Amino acid sequence: MLWVDNAVGDVFAHAADTATTTRLASGIPANAVAVNADGRLVIAGAEGMFLRDAAGGMEQVIATHAGEPLVFNDITVGPGGGVYGGTFHWNAAGMEQPGRLLLVRGAGEATVLDEGILLANGLGFSPDSSRLYFTDTIARKIYRYAVDPDTGLVADRRVFVDVPASEGLPDGLAVDAEGCVWSAQWYAGAVLRYDPDGRCIDRIALPVQQVSSLAFGGADLGDVYVTTAAEYWPSEYQPPGFDPAGRMGGGLYRMRVGVRGQVARRATLAAGGR
Repeated sequence: MLWVDNAVGDVFAHAADTATTTRLASGIPANAVAVNADGRLVIAGAEGMFLRDAAGGMEQVIATHAGEPLVFNDITVGPGGGVYGGTFHWNAAGMEQPGRLLLVRGAGEATVLDEGILLANGLGFSPDSSRLYFTDTIARKIYRYAVDPDTGLVADRRVFVDVPASEGLPDGLAVDAEGCVWSAQWYAGAVLRYDPDGRCIDRIALPVQQVSSLAFGGADLGDVYVTTAAEYWPSEYQPPGFDPAGRMGGGLYRMRVGVRGQVARRATLAAGGR
């Protein structure tokens, strides 16, 4: 299982069989990570998207699109090996302008799939790959798209979930083998599980408030690993009951949840330097 500490640019791998965590990279512009077909890491973050080999060599896949620098917040790999990623624009004053949903394929060929996203976050596919789920954190919505099986393009965006303010902000996302969507709830200290119709059917509380993302792992894909963040992020979106003096997070948690995740796909990217 791979995870990122984006505050310092570290990428880690956790081995479930030995319960050991290894730092794979340090000080790189990483917000999200996946694995390429050739074994290299796909690194996405503040400087676009890279391929990183085991020796530390970095090759740019894509850095800009339509003359604008790309800042990726999260990614997922689609059934055709393309990388679906959400971008955002951030400065010290906050969000500069809405972001986009992109599909990056091959040597950095990018297609805009959607626009007007306030803060792009978690993504995931249904088990049959017919649906893509995509989180807009600030809008407090998880969207659902229909996926064309031949082109990988998306259409028919619908609101899958309107997250109530009492549950904080939806952040990272995963989809289990039963087609249910799991959402990490920043500020709310919980993970929510939605059935394929968007009904919340489970809520798992954590002992910290800033729950950032999650992924399935373990030998049988029956463990859920949950990342949390230590650095307090004050904002107007804190729900009633949020305690600024309480425990924020910073740990990696593991839970047995009685369902299994999906096998992670590998990307089929090549260096492009675009």
